[in-house]
Amino acid sequence: MKKLTKHKFDRKKCRREWKDFNKLLKKNATLDESKDVLPFFKTRHNLSILISGYFPSIKNADVFAHEYPIYGDFRADLVVGDSSTHNYLLIEFEDGRGNSIFKKRKGGKATPDWATRFEGAFSQLVDWLWKLDDMRSTSDFQHTFGDRQAKFQGLIVIGKDMALDKQEESRFKWRIEKVVVNSNPISCVSFNLLRADLDFWLTKYYRV
Repeated sequence: MKKLTKHKFDRKKCRREWKDFNKLLKKNATLDESKDVLPFFKTRHNLSILISGYFPSIKNADVFAHEYPIYGDFRADLVVGDSSTHNYLLIEFEDGRGNSIFKKRKGGKATPDWATRFEGAFSQLVDWLWKLDDMRSTSDFQHTFGDRQAKFQGLIVIGKDMALDKQEESRFKWRIEKVVVNSNPISCVSFNLLRADLDFWLTKYYRV
């Protein structure tokens, strides 16, 4: 299995990478996963590491990997983790659009359906968690993640400039807070919220 890359976080470089991210969001009304998002984060390792903040059990994120193959069956867009506590965040990037999470139902029905890209992303996280759990007993799993009891959490980054009404916000919040996979939470944030959270962490915890 592909090894995770060791990385020492540099807060000043991370702030510069955040500024690049801010420019990317301001420049583009929408974001394409393969053309905009994946190439961007592949070259910005500090910002990639900082996303680990969404998994509170990660105390010192020091390993990462982009397009990480999960035992040949699946591929995670990004994995970041703490090799000392054996906690890892699995990240799936999707397109950044206004309709990335909900789509209007045909026939003029008021309640929108879950968007295909969001459902697909959620299903991918389920498959990753299933496969990792299935491989816990192997020596390769222990060698890669340091402990057969390593813990995982999922994160979907999707959507941009979404104007969700109160009902949509309530449905989305309920699903993210209530639905867990084998005791593993799967969180979801928009690119706008990702930008704001990364900025907050850099300001409050790293003073840059």
